[in-house]
Amino acid sequence: MLSGKGKFAPFIYNGLLNSYPIEKVIIEEDEDYELLLKRRAKKIGLVKVYGQKLFNKYVIKKLMQSSKSRIKEIIRGQCLNGANIPHENKLNIRSVNDLSTIELIGSLQPDIILVNSTRLIKKALLQAVKVPIINIHSGITPAYRGNAGAYWALVNGEPDKCGSTIHLLDAGVDTGAILYQDTIFPTTADNYLTYLFLQLAKEIEMVKKAIEDVVKDEVTPLPPSGPSKIYYEPTIWQYWYNSIIKKVK
Repeated sequence: MLSGKGKFAPFIYNGLLNSYPIEKVIIEEDEDYELLLKRRAKKIGLVKVYGQKLFNKYVIKKLMQSSKSRIKEIIRGQCLNGANIPHENKLNIRSVNDLSTIELIGSLQPDIILVNSTRLIKKALLQAVKVPIINIHSGITPAYRGNAGAYWALVNGEPDKCGSTIHLLDAGVDTGAILYQDTIFPTTADNYLTYLFLQLAKEIEMVKKAIEDVVKDEVTPLPPSGPSKIYYEPTIWQYWYNSIIKKVK
């Protein structure tokens, strides 16, 4: 598995342990957040990026405190296991796109590569790897690519698209052929952070199905169709508006 340093990698690792054990989890360093925002500002403007920065600094911090009990409830209810990945099964790298990472993957000779919350993987790695690369995306593609797919689906009044996608990885942003999709059903107790844990439970089950398909040589990917849009985290004022007017937290 190729993963970012986020909190979900252990849950995925342990969720697959009894069915399809992951041999190695390659964890990359976080991207420089300020540099990421500078690149994003060229696409969506400085004002929106500043609002997103405020959202991450203030709203996320508050939600992390207020959501603890609900997250624990979901973890228990969905039998999620966040135990640490054994040290011998982890490898730390600077970036998934480094040449050394491509060489490392080649030396491991994987049958399948699972991707979770990495930076955008470049063509050099995609072209070098000759096995299926399966991406976990917390949104229904192609309508909700990028970040916070469940949140934006609710904001847009599309609960039928509030869910996750397992797809084959390509060079685009969540544009790969679809393997599985499923929706979640948040309650009034849920919010921007807890949606992700509800999605996680669905994602683990869908990944198991996708891996089984690869093992049985029964992969039937579907090309994405319909409206397509990339989303980012909300600005602080978007979040306030949506929580008050649309009752989406």
